[in-house]
Amino acid sequence: MDTTKHVDSRRGFIKKLGAAGLYASTLGLPTLSSAFEKNQSSYSRLNPVKVSRDRIIRQVVGLRPYRPAGFNLSVEQLENKTIVHNYGHGGGGISLSWGTASLAIDQIKQPEYTPVGVLGAGVVGLSSAILLLKRGTPVTIYTENLPPNTTSNVAAAFWAPVSVYDPGQVNEPFVNSFNQASQISQRMFQDLVGDRYGVWWIKTFFMQAPFDFPGGKNLYPDYKKHNTDSSPFGHISDPEQLHSLMIEPPIYMKALLDDFFQLGGKLVVKKMHQPSDILELNEHTIMNCTGLGSQKLFGDKTLTPVKGQLSILLPQPEIKYGYVNLTPGGLLYMFPRKDGIILGGTSEKGVASLNADTQETERIIKGHQYISQNLKG
Repeated sequence: MDTTKHVDSRRGFIKKLGAAGLYASTLGLPTLSSAFEKNQSSYSRLNPVKVSRDRIIRQVVGLRPYRPAGFNLSVEQLENKTIVHNYGHGGGGISLSWGTASLAIDQIKQPEYTPVGVLGAGVVGLSSAILLLKRGTPVTIYTENLPPNTTSNVAAAFWAPVSVYDPGQVNEPFVNSFNQASQISQRMFQDLVGDRYGVWWIKTFFMQAPFDFPGGKNLYPDYKKHNTDSSPFGHISDPEQLHSLMIEPPIYMKALLDDFFQLGGKLVVKKMHQPSDILELNEHTIMNCTGLGSQKLFGDKTLTPVKGQLSILLPQPEIKYGYVNLTPGGLLYMFPRKDGIILGGTSEKGVASLNADTQETERIIKGHQYISQNLKG
């Protein structure tokens, strides 16, 4: 296992913020006119984030289930069971959840009223189960962990399907599926905007490297390119500005679980140790949404854990914007939520530790302090 920390180069940053961007522009997705891309907004003051160690209320670590070839939506037979896979979303699990669930369900070849078992109660498992229930399919989820004890609950959850795949290891059909899943998912999230699901539109700035619009440019409205005069970030950069959706996992995951039960779903707390455990289930069709668990359960050796670490500060209701910034020391991002100010970020491939790294905490705090202190007054 490679535990070397990777410092992001500009090329690495572009890969993380939407490896599909370079492909999307060549596959007939909606594009912005050159005039629109050159649109610049006048300078508008931003409230500074109060960044200090004594304002940290918690630190969280999650492991992203990354596959260089992207998410797996294949179908396989396990004796008398049909396994429909839906896992390996990397850093785009929440963003892609409704889209890959829809595409996976399309592969189920049985009457709609025939029961389906779903493995996993993270965002992908719950989304898949809810869509199945809405079409009239009885569903039982089998899971070891429930919200709030899932990887989905510790995600930053800014809507952008990033660090999902290595562009050198995918083909055009996969990229088409990626773009389709992105479009489906983002449209469904729009219908969930509001207090119940904890989904909001947020203005976001991207600094030091271009944003690649993963999934299609039409998914990121109100694009503007700032210059030195219009940038609120002083001398740090001339950022790009756009709007996307912010999902608050503590609210969102609870709402999904409530929806699942209200629709008549059943849930069994059960850990799957090996494939033979799946053969004991009553359902003949099983949707596998186990994320990194698929490495052991189904022998997928291409799955790699990617460690992400966040520091969460006390909430600041006056912060109405987010940003992503590439620095010489690595990536930094800030997103405001009701449960706190989310400060990231790390992306350590091959690192499976769930322990917070004190050096990374120091880098994150100092980096965000610098940004906050250099906002125009």
